[in-house]
Amino acid sequence: MSHIANVGRRSWRVRLGIAVLYLVLTIGAITTIYPFLLMVSTATKSHVDFAHLDLLPAYLTRMPHLFVKYAEDRYANNLDEMNAAYTSSYAKFEDIRPPANANSAGVRALTDDWAAFARSLPLIHQRAGFGEHDNAPSLLLLRYRQYLREQFSGDIARLNKEWTEENVAFENVTPPFERTARREWVPENSPKMANWIRFKATLPPDFQIVRCADPLYRKFLREERYEDEIAKLNAAWGTDYQDWQEIMLPRTLATQPAPRRADWEMFVRTKFPLRILQVDASALPAWRAFLAARKRPGAATAVFPDPLPASGQTLTDWMEFISRAAPVSALTANSAENLWRASLQQRFGSVEAANTRFGTSWTGFEEAVPPQALVDWRHVQANAASLRGEFATRNFRAVTNYILLHGRAVGNTVIFCTLVILAAVTVNPLCAYALSRYPLPYAYKVLLFLLATMAFPAEVAMIPNFLLLRDLGMLNTFWALVLPTLASGFSIFLLKGFFDSLPKELYEAGILDGATEVTMFRRITVPLSLPIFSVIALNAFTASYGAFLFALVVCQDPKMWTLMVWLYDLQAAAPQYMIMAALTLAALPTLIVFLFAQKVIMRGIILPSFK
Repeated sequence: MSHIANVGRRSWRVRLGIAVLYLVLTIGAITTIYPFLLMVSTATKSHVDFAHLDLLPAYLTRMPHLFVKYAEDRYANNLDEMNAAYTSSYAKFEDIRPPANANSAGVRALTDDWAAFARSLPLIHQRAGFGEHDNAPSLLLLRYRQYLREQFSGDIARLNKEWTEENVAFENVTPPFERTARREWVPENSPKMANWIRFKATLPPDFQIVRCADPLYRKFLREERYEDEIAKLNAAWGTDYQDWQEIMLPRTLATQPAPRRADWEMFVRTKFPLRILQVDASALPAWRAFLAARKRPGAATAVFPDPLPASGQTLTDWMEFISRAAPVSALTANSAENLWRASLQQRFGSVEAANTRFGTSWTGFEEAVPPQALVDWRHVQANAASLRGEFATRNFRAVTNYILLHGRAVGNTVIFCTLVILAAVTVNPLCAYALSRYPLPYAYKVLLFLLATMAFPAEVAMIPNFLLLRDLGMLNTFWALVLPTLASGFSIFLLKGFFDSLPKELYEAGILDGATEVTMFRRITVPLSLPIFSVIALNAFTASYGAFLFALVVCQDPKMWTLMVWLYDLQAAAPQYMIMAALTLAALPTLIVFLFAQKVIMRGIILPSFK
């Protein structure tokens, strides 16, 4: 019985030891996989959330975080633009919260009304959203460049000729700047701007961002009039505003109480965008007198400039006229929100009727605030699945497009890896076979020399190799990439040990049958050595696929750059999340090769001769 008890205790200890071993191996596997999973997770993020170390990005499961991602993307990570659109004062994008009560009948009616009105506005009141920021992928740029490819039939030379530019490819074309916040900005009269305006007309409604003037008015009051102290404004205006966001820009001077008129007039004359400023015909005599005082030809019969030029004497005269000579009673601030308020008043007649329809509590139509945050939130709710898919894959698609459209990275890498693998399984086995089959008295010295090459890092030989290849005229060729890697001391040593373990009787039988060394190598050695050949081939593949520094040194022509060199070039300017996407995609070929060849590789590892 005691013997059985001892056996039972030993069996329990063995099981416990095995369990502990499996636990240690599991922990080791987790510590190996976790960094890779973290890299994949970061590759699906953007500027607003890439610093969060969560394996499952929050926007994939939580709607508020998806709304933050959408706001960041739509307003190109520009907090001022987002606050202007939302009539908010968030300090950072991470603080954004979806609007409350967004699904009530009144709110839905209000958002539908504003969205329909925004779609009806002329493009002069709108700018394109989803623009580029922080070198991140941009939906707008992708659409714009695809539009240009179709417009110019893929001929970049034709585009350059029409626009007088020097773009290398469509991927280098950038949109014209829209300085919509500047007073004097007007779309220039150029082929590029005309093409851009036509492109903007093709964009979906969610790509159009209405440029409002209320935020400009508040900024003017805070920074130039009242030193960011709302108490000073209340004292001057006789009001009791608690927040700057409560202040709206009246449409005309007549709607302003007396204490506020000077501020309104100064803003409209010096800050309000001229392209949306309406000047009544009653100011035409003053305009002609202004031109006559400046001795402009044709002043007596001059009319208001329409359209307003983007530059030149006429623009300068008009700016000066508005700022100094135009009758203030003739000026109307026709901003987008003021046009909407006028539309509401015309359609509903009374503010009570509008309140009944929208569930609001306005005391006047001047209190109506465009509900852009509600419009965006409803859009996110209605398109959550497609937005999540877009955000999760955008960085990977951007990296893939970059690789495929720049140079010949994929083709160069495939050719380079193929040549290196063929060289590794040809030169190294032949050398090892000769050392194994023929017992040379100096064989150990040869092996010692080969192993000595492993004692020095590859960078030591980089400059001599470069100088030699330069003298031979092989720079920027595949010869420069492949020749220095033809032989590997470690591979020859490994193969020789494996060949030494093969049965000698097979070779003796081959000799008796009259087989040559080439025949025995091909019919006996190679078939029995496939596992170790696979290990050598995999080592050659990983070394060539991951080669960067030497590949960059000997092939400085971008046409000969391999994948790793192009990814390095991408990383020089790309944000961290795009770098993670690039590294994830770069790791996939090695992972796929290992998954498909792991059985053969494991056979090579467990063989006693390999040990």
